[in-house]
Order: sequence, then C-alpha cells, then structure tokens
Amino acid sequence: MVRFHQFLVILILAQNILHAQKYDYNWLFGYQPSVPHPEWGLSMLDFNTYPVTITKVEEGTISFNLTNASVSDEVGNLLFYTNGIIVADGSHHMMVNGDSLNPGPTAYTFYDYGYIVQQGALILPIPGQERFYYLFHLLRREGDAQIPLPYCPFLYYSLVDMEGNGGLGMVIEKNQTVIADTLDVGKLTATKHANGRDWWILVPERDRYSYHRLLLTPDSIFNLGIQPVEPVEGYGAGSAGFVSFSPDGTKYARHDIRGFPAGHFVRLYDFDRCTGLLSNQIHLPLTDTAGVGGIAFSPDSRLMYVSSQELVYQYDVTAADVAATQLVVAETDGFTDTFDGQPWFPMTFSGAQLGPDGRIYIHSAGSSQHLHYIQYPNRPGTACEVRQHAIHLPAWTYRTIPNFPNYRLGPLDGSPCDTLGIDNHPLAGFRYEVDTINPLLVEFTDNSFYEPTEWLWDFGDGESSAEVNPLHEYSGPGTYTVCLTVSNQYDSDTFCREVAVVEPNATGETRQTIAATVFPNPASGELYLFLPVPPTGRAAFSLYDATGRPTGHWPLPAGQKLHTFPLDGLANGMYFWALTVEAQRVKGGKVVVLK
Repeated sequence: MVRFHQFLVILILAQNILHAQKYDYNWLFGYQPSVPHPEWGLSMLDFNTYPVTITKVEEGTISFNLTNASVSDEVGNLLFYTNGIIVADGSHHMMVNGDSLNPGPTAYTFYDYGYIVQQGALILPIPGQERFYYLFHLLRREGDAQIPLPYCPFLYYSLVDMEGNGGLGMVIEKNQTVIADTLDVGKLTATKHANGRDWWILVPERDRYSYHRLLLTPDSIFNLGIQPVEPVEGYGAGSAGFVSFSPDGTKYARHDIRGFPAGHFVRLYDFDRCTGLLSNQIHLPLTDTAGVGGIAFSPDSRLMYVSSQELVYQYDVTAADVAATQLVVAETDGFTDTFDGQPWFPMTFSGAQLGPDGRIYIHSAGSSQHLHYIQYPNRPGTACEVRQHAIHLPAWTYRTIPNFPNYRLGPLDGSPCDTLGIDNHPLAGFRYEVDTINPLLVEFTDNSFYEPTEWLWDFGDGESSAEVNPLHEYSGPGTYTVCLTVSNQYDSDTFCREVAVVEPNATGETRQTIAATVFPNPASGELYLFLPVPPTGRAAFSLYDATGRPTGHWPLPAGQKLHTFPLDGLANGMYFWALTVEAQRVKGGKVVVLK
C-alpha cells in the first residue's frame, strides 16, 4: 500500500510539472525616477493575450538596468520580479524582506537605477513545490589589486515563499552562497534535465572556459563540479556577453564581447541533458566592432541569432559547417527615439530573448521606448523578418531584457535519464498575421509545445488543414473561431482563438503595394516571378513546403523584373511562396510542383 501511494504521488507530481508552462508570461522594463515624468515608469508585456498586451505600471517601485528577471504562476499571473537589488511582488511593491540583494558597493551605487549584471538573475520554481521559488543572483565586484577588472565572487540564492504575506509572497532566505569562486560577469542560464523535472544551471568562471554545473532537484541544489572546456584560457578578461540554451536543451551558445580591436565571437556546444556536460565546441568569430550583443535560438532550435550592436546574424546550428551558414539578416536602420522633442540614443541590437509567443525580442543598448522583434525566427534568411523598433513602450527603458529559461521543455524521451514517467503531453498554441495587401489571407504560425507530431487546423469556415504553418484565404470578412489540435503518441490538445478578417482595402495599411505574378502553376523544372514594377528596398523570394519548412530562399537583384528559381530536388506537392521587402512580407501564395 505504501508503494502504491508513492507511485500515485509521483504520477500526480509528473502531471503537475508537465502543465506548468506560463512562468515567463509577464515582462517588465523601465525606470522609476526621483522626478516624475509622463514617459517614465514601468512597461509590462503580458503574453496571456494576443497580440501581447502592453501597459504602463504607474506605481512601480524599482528601476531596471542590466539585471532583469521575473516569474509568473502556472496560469500566467505575475508573481514577482527583481532588478538584482530589490524584489517586487505582483502588486509592484517591495516584497516582504525583498530588499538588499547582493549587498556591497555596486548595489549601493546603483540602488536607484538597478544592478549592472546582464543575465545576473534567474528565477526557477522548485520542482513539484509550487509555493517556493529560487532566485539565483550574481554579486558583482569592480576589481581589486589581484583581479583588476569586474568579476563575480559569489553566486547567491534567495528563496521566495508565495504563501507568505497573504499570497503576495515573502523572501524567507536571502543572499545564501551557492558558489564562491571567480565567476564571469553574468551569463547565468538554465535548461531542463532529461527527466523533464530537474534543472541544469551553468555558471561560467571568469577569464576561462570552465563551467560550474548545478542541478536543482525537489530536494536541494547540487554542485556537480567544474567542467573545463578546451581551450580553457585565452578569451580575455572582463568580457561582456550573453549565453543561451536552445529551446530543446541540446545546444549551448556563449557570445563573448571584448570590444574593439580585440573583437568578439560565439562558442557553440552540444549539451547532454543527462550529464550536464558540454562537448563538440565550435568557434564562430565575428569581425564587426560591437560592444554589446545578445543571443537566442529559434523555437525549433535549428537557427541561432546573434545580435551584435549594428547587426543581427543568423546561423544554422544543424549544418555540418555552422560557420559557413552565417548570414546578416538585419542592419540598424538609423532610427532614433526622441525625448521631450530632442533626438536621443539611436536604436541598436543588444540583449535578446525568445518569447512565449515564438518571437525573439531584442532590446537596444541604450535608453529607448521601443523593442525590436523577429517575427518568424524558424525561417532561414531575411524571411525571418527582423522588425526594427516595431513595439512602442509606454515608458522609457534602459538596456535590459528579462532573463528566462525555457519552462516548457519536457523529458528527453527514450534517454537513460527519462526515468520519472513524465510524458510529453502536447500543448497547442498558435498566432496569426493578416496579410496587409489581401486582408482575407491569414498566415498561421504554430506555437505548440511538448513535441507534437500531428497538426489539424479548423479555420472556422468549414475548411481545415494538416499543415504546421498554413496560409488560409477566407471567402469573406467576419470573425472566425480557429482551432488547432496537436497530437503525439501520448495525448492531444486543442487551442482556439477568434480571428477577425475584413474587406480588402479596409485596413488602412500604408505598406507598399507590390504587383507580382508567379508562374507556371503547376510548375516542374523552374518557377518564375514577374514584378512589373520592381520594389524599392531589399527584396527576397522564399519557398516553403506544406509543413512550413523552408525549401528555398533567394535575394532579388535590385531593379530586375523577371526572376527564375530552380526546383531541383523538390518533391511533387503543394508549396507556399512569400515575397518580402525589407524583411516585411508583402505578397504570398501557393504553387503546385508537378514533375
């Protein structure tokens, strides 16, 4: 009987872990100045709605500098957040006992502005114990006689009990030492263990490629030692930068920025979710003169994006030669915010974070009232659509992006460490975008989790599709309830939302209108694109198979009207094409390949 109860508890725990998935649904940015100003305050992005809801928090109590972490509960309600010095609760007031993180001169100097360690804080729920959360945070020192440049001598944890203070939470342990060592400044991240429950946390040492491996379980935090990775030395002291795990936890990337003329680079590794060990290091040098940057992976874990001040690079991490796939997908366009009518800092590309909606968000290196985002990060080339300064925030923010792991990662099925009976029960989700030229045409993007293998779309008009990312044209305007059902060997799940389409030419959009003809249809050996008036700006043509997987991407020479694309190697079937100008989709359609 005792063994039966133990099994039942494990089963219930496994299912609870599986469905905990909205911890990153609220993002905070901004200042709280001593002198009130209508454009100061906190901005909050709420991903519980689509499009994301952006609001101004009028009563916030902290400012964000580089350090930024927040956490919501399983259903997406904001619980608490931190700037590395203070912990604020969901009502935007200081949490009980939430003061004086990282005590020392740096916190004292930057108390009114926020701590200055990028990726310096990370919040993880204790597995199976929904009321308790570990807040990991790095203490910064500015250097001394032995170590002249900034470093972090301690990784601390603080423990939050969300049942304290009437459900607003309270810090019950604070500034407890996890690691005492000479650690790098920031670069704190985590991914799920292959059992789907526990967490791996990697903490880089300063001025060397060695990593502390921490394992967070329901019982404790275990330090499993330091893994040195060759070459251990030689990347330069005081390096700024960013780290990221791929969403599937199989890749770890580290972007080190040493400044001009030393340059900077990315180190890409394979990661073993069973052992927590890195392997197969790939060195990716960068030749620009960036002093800031970020790194993030596409939702399907295939493409890596490196934001590098003036540029955004893309790499295919599944290629045999990753370095050869480097492609610049965006350059800063010179946009500058204005403050009180005066030009302010030009927007650049700095910290990057994959959002729960499947888009990658990128902050500027300086003060700004905007965010960039990558609309389709699973697509190679400029078809990913880096949309610069596309999100306007109600309040100014300063060089910060929240630091989140992928909370929606299940077990590694079939691995030796898949031992807890936690199955990957799929979780359905999607977003959509209405075509700006033909508003009856809607592009749907799958945003499901936990390894679905089958997709079934109900477009609400009697039509359906089994594609992953379908295009669908409605016969007339209206509001349609669209449902996506995803399935795998364990389970299925359905998600529905309303999609409103309007009459053509009723949207008021000002994006340039492009006349384009794609022929023949069906096509066999070659496909042609005719543009009576070639578009102004950088244009590209992309082709996708019925599952949404890219099968071809061609930049278009400026001023040319007729373009030819070979169809070698393509199987018979339905394909989708898209024409983009300045990374914005302006035209699309379907074509049949029949050889």
